[in-house]
Amino acid sequence: MTKTTPRPRGAGRRRAAIREIIKNHGPQDAASMAAELGVDPMAVRQHLYAMQEEGLVTFEEKAEGRGRPTKYWKLTRAADTYFPDAHGELAVSLLTEMGKVFGDEGLEKLLAGRTAQQLKDYKARLKGLTTLKGRVSALAALRTQEGYMAVCEPAAIGEGAYLLIENHCPVCSAAAACQGLCKYELELFQGALGKEVTVSRTDHILAGARRCAYTIIPKRTKAAR
Repeated sequence: MTKTTPRPRGAGRRRAAIREIIKNHGPQDAASMAAELGVDPMAVRQHLYAMQEEGLVTFEEKAEGRGRPTKYWKLTRAADTYFPDAHGELAVSLLTEMGKVFGDEGLEKLLAGRTAQQLKDYKARLKGLTTLKGRVSALAALRTQEGYMAVCEPAAIGEGAYLLIENHCPVCSAAAACQGLCKYELELFQGALGKEVTVSRTDHILAGARRCAYTIIPKRTKAAR
């Protein structure tokens, strides 16, 4: 009888933490992740190699001075199963059937109506917040509750500008099937944050980026050249 080697205690939690770091920050080397987790780099490498065997991560090597190239690890599509997916298959099916029944114009009206309701809800949640940072941070918190793993960060393109970063798209399958979802998302953010700012998308998961990112610039601020 073959004896099965037991999985190390805490391995699941450690690998979940590794996935979270890569998801939030993009490709990482083992030493950087070890420093953030407070463990030995070799322990992180062991987890990464095990995750590679499971098809959850892959790496690219980069030469950094002398010595062997550094491995930068990134998640594969298979790792998406560990993050919220908002029932993508059902959403795609429903959108496809609605397009058949109501046509493109009907589907457009449906998306516009959904966005209007979202905008009403978002405005109610942002009401009373007087600073742009406060509004963008609150918007990021709302999006995180919806599964987007969103954060607000200062943007380096002008004073008072911010980035709204979404590290995960829980409706990616539906968005790929219906590009209108992404179009209305941009309009949603613009409406929620107000006419005093300009919102533009700078990174897009469907275009191959690891995240979706939106630059939010006060109209009184000129981007640095």
